[in-house]
Amino acid sequence: MAICSLSRNLLRTDSCGYSLPVVKDIYLANYADVTTTVTGDTSETGCTGEVINITSTGATFYHIEPAKDSVTFSDELVVEDSGNKYRTHTLTFNLSNKYDSCLHMDFDALSLGRYFAVVVTADGTWLGLGRLTGLEASTATLSGGSDQNGVSITLAANVAESAMPLSEASIAIVRGN
Repeated sequence: MAICSLSRNLLRTDSCGYSLPVVKDIYLANYADVTTTVTGDTSETGCTGEVINITSTGATFYHIEPAKDSVTFSDELVVEDSGNKYRTHTLTFNLSNKYDSCLHMDFDALSLGRYFAVVVTADGTWLGLGRLTGLEASTATLSGGSDQNGVSITLAANVAESAMPLSEASIAIVRGN
């Protein structure tokens, strides 16, 4: 038996209803302050791979309300010429806050720090990005004088797992900090 095998049907009839995957909120914690635990069997359906516990050494999850419709995230498979496979998690968002001395400090922190990110979609999905290695800025731009005023940040990391959904207990920890 192969190590990685498909174990269930993926049918369009499995989900009935609207889906709005637009990201409405972002939570960032300094990567060095967070430890996560993933479980195997997480529900009565037998599906696996959910962040069930987040512990921290004084970590705070900082809530970021991005500019409307400015957030994108991806979890992309990368296959190298040698056959090695890994994933790249990328999170891009804009802030439309006034650029003052406080946002200057935040801009530097986002540019130079390393983060565990949680994105929340409008349909209530909570996903963890960069759990194993932490996301770091690949671009950080301050712009003005056009429709794109503000700060734009792209955080990325090469990882060895796909984005992980958060359990209700983990969501409570993220919200509670």
